[in-house]
Amino acid sequence: MSPFLIISIVFSVLYCWLILYFLIGWVKLNRKETKEPNKALPFVSIIIPVRNEAEHIQDCLSAVIAQTYPKQLYEIIVIDDYSTDDTYTLAREIKHDRLLVLSLAKYFGDAAEKIPNKKKAITIGVKNAKGQLIITTDGDCIMDEKWLSTMVAYYQQHEYKFITGPVMLRPAKGLLGLFQQIDVINMLGITGGTIANNYPTMCNGANLLYEKKAFMDVDGYKGNTDIPTGDDIFLMQKLEMTYPESIGFVKNIDACVYSKPESTFADFVAQRVRWTSKSTAFQKRSVTAILMFAYLFNLLILIFIPIAFEKFELAWLPLVVTFATKFVMDLAFNISVTGFFKKRILLLLLPVFEPLHIVYIVCVGVLGLSGKYTWKERKIS
Repeated sequence: MSPFLIISIVFSVLYCWLILYFLIGWVKLNRKETKEPNKALPFVSIIIPVRNEAEHIQDCLSAVIAQTYPKQLYEIIVIDDYSTDDTYTLAREIKHDRLLVLSLAKYFGDAAEKIPNKKKAITIGVKNAKGQLIITTDGDCIMDEKWLSTMVAYYQQHEYKFITGPVMLRPAKGLLGLFQQIDVINMLGITGGTIANNYPTMCNGANLLYEKKAFMDVDGYKGNTDIPTGDDIFLMQKLEMTYPESIGFVKNIDACVYSKPESTFADFVAQRVRWTSKSTAFQKRSVTAILMFAYLFNLLILIFIPIAFEKFELAWLPLVVTFATKFVMDLAFNISVTGFFKKRILLLLLPVFEPLHIVYIVCVGVLGLSGKYTWKERKIS
């Protein structure tokens, strides 16, 4: 048996175990409807940090205002991060008694204009918040009218310190849009699965709920304010360390937030590089190790391609073993997760997406380590 084949078998077994771990967690999440408990409803502050969202901000605010949650029990705080378009003006045009639109420029002047400020924006929002509960979303997101009620009901049932809900992309067009959909679905499944296993690895800042007191208790983003991204995961990790087993996931489609897909390949790569760049700063090194293993497994598949054309016996077998393992395990995982979103039609494209996904993981992983990208007219280095 060649050393290449031994390596392929070892990595394939580990990959099977990892995906089964995600899948078991996802399946065991509570799938029942989240019922509103017989408790007094809390006041909630919805915080929306924005930059250059002129195209979407009014749709976002309209969706938030349309919630079935009692109007007197929630407020909306928009914090503009030096937008170079009309985001701030358009947000202020929306008339609502409990809408507060703030500008970071009034807090920091010109000093912070060229740097990422999402953590600062959320912190300003929390300080101005009247609610005992904080919910964050993004300026390009919309949601159904039961979103807020469903998130709060789940909190009242379980009283977790930090809760994340499902995020899905709006209807996508073309290969790039469909690829983004299934990529986000996969990340959502891993998010829910690891949380169910009491080992949270990721979350999405477009749909988070946490207690204001808990945020203040851990000093918010203190300790990672200089990292351009990661407002969601770093806060989750801090709260998990302070309050063990206090992280929850709402597996209920009524709690879903719908974001826009990136329209160009360059924007898509920049977004994923931005997400990847924070991975080396995670407090839980085991999470970084999981990400590194997934990267190495995909890299091995690419390495085995030229080896498959070598002249020694069964040179093609390591490639077949690793790729077949990835395809079968990813298919099994996606059957369950896409079913939640009623998107199993995407599985028909899996034979096309799997090779693309391998290249995507390897390339974005390398670019993410550089920490250099351009996002919303800001160059990060």
